[in-house]
Amino acid sequence: MAVLLTGERRGLKGRLFLALVYAFLILGGLTMVYPFAVMIASSCTSSYDYRRNSPIVKGLYDRSDRYMRAVATYFPTFPRDLYPTAPANWTSWDEVSRDAAGVKAFVAQELAPYAAERRLEEARTQARAYLRSLLDVNPGLLHCRYDPRDVPRFVEEKYGSLEALNDAWPVPHKSFFDVSFLVESRRPLTDQQSDDPKTQTFNDLKRHYIQEAIERGAYVSRTLPPVTDANRAVLREAFAAQFLDHGWRDFFDGMLANYRLVGDFLFLRGRAFLNTLILVLLTVLASLTINPLAAYALSRFRMKSTESILLFLLATMAFPAAVTAIPGFLLIRDLGLLNTFAALVLPTVASGMSIFILKGFFDALPRELYEAAAIDGAGEWTVFLRMTLPMTAPILAVNALQSFIHAYSSWEWAFLVCQKESHWTIAVWMYQFSQIYAHQPWCVMAGFVLVSLPMAIVFLACQKVILKGIVLPGLK
Repeated sequence: MAVLLTGERRGLKGRLFLALVYAFLILGGLTMVYPFAVMIASSCTSSYDYRRNSPIVKGLYDRSDRYMRAVATYFPTFPRDLYPTAPANWTSWDEVSRDAAGVKAFVAQELAPYAAERRLEEARTQARAYLRSLLDVNPGLLHCRYDPRDVPRFVEEKYGSLEALNDAWPVPHKSFFDVSFLVESRRPLTDQQSDDPKTQTFNDLKRHYIQEAIERGAYVSRTLPPVTDANRAVLREAFAAQFLDHGWRDFFDGMLANYRLVGDFLFLRGRAFLNTLILVLLTVLASLTINPLAAYALSRFRMKSTESILLFLLATMAFPAAVTAIPGFLLIRDLGLLNTFAALVLPTVASGMSIFILKGFFDALPRELYEAAAIDGAGEWTVFLRMTLPMTAPILAVNALQSFIHAYSSWEWAFLVCQKESHWTIAVWMYQFSQIYAHQPWCVMAGFVLVSLPMAIVFLACQKVILKGIVLPGLK
């Protein structure tokens, strides 16, 4: 029954009521879309602009902001020695990113001399020559703002295997993603010329950045010499030329670098993708088999203990997952199912709420249907498979979606009963990723966006069926 009759909708009060309803719906939609937009935008940021919490990356439409973000790529803090005339309050990149007017004036002043093509060509020539000259310098005498996202791939290419890395380095590592040069990068340059294998690898990474920049036709790399009066001018020219010629390329590379790291971490770690696919398929299949059978049996065959069984099933929902985690783990351990797919699937096969809803729907079906089927000689399996299940397809779709979301996103139980990394799912690896790269939250945001895409795709593809599953029980 409609809230307003057709005639009432044409009146002033009816229109005001509908306008108020639509306003609340739009507001509710914005409260859902806005945080997701902020998460997507944050996944494309860097240390310069992450803390803005904006739904749009400012560098997409602001040239000045894009330039400062490019400079921030090469320096952990604002390079006062490179730009001595910059505003005095620019002590960190956070301060710089908040000063929109100051950034605009600063960038305009930096790029103004290169409006003439001849002046820009001179800057290109000098920057190329200076970059090549760095290959002749001992890398231990050069600074490097290395990107942690580049380290796993570089170290793996250098050593070939994790065993070779652990044999060469004094401290063993569980994976290439655990390697960090944070300590080496903070040492004085005089201490970066030792024969320590890790220090030597860091120096190789410095040289790799220079060679890679030359091959790409860039004018500046992440490996830079200490700024002095002798090289300050050529370095500033190099940054300006790099931005004018390759600004957009560097900007989009920086935006996608977070996703490349997440992809390497999640989808190249053993069997994470295959484990997740198998777990989801088994969970959904088991849920669509056990729950309808249990609900049909409770509805079709009148037993004295039916109400008690339903009460028991609903009582399981009264306890949070944290309370049942330890008893569940002990049971799985005693059954010898640790580090198996059975440990992941079996505890979620039956759902008290799903059985309760399906039983209620089965109870609402006309008994004449079953009587007519019995007269025609149909067996119980025929009635269940060909008559009952087709009519409950929308509700089963909702149950299947709930099972998919739970199996796909649940990492606590998977981490508890599967200690072997060979059985970890994408959700468990995402948890590990969020811990390892907690100091780079923009990378973690990219991981959350990438991991949430399958659920969003499944929800959008099944939204019509889901809507029927929500409305149909009410109509019955």
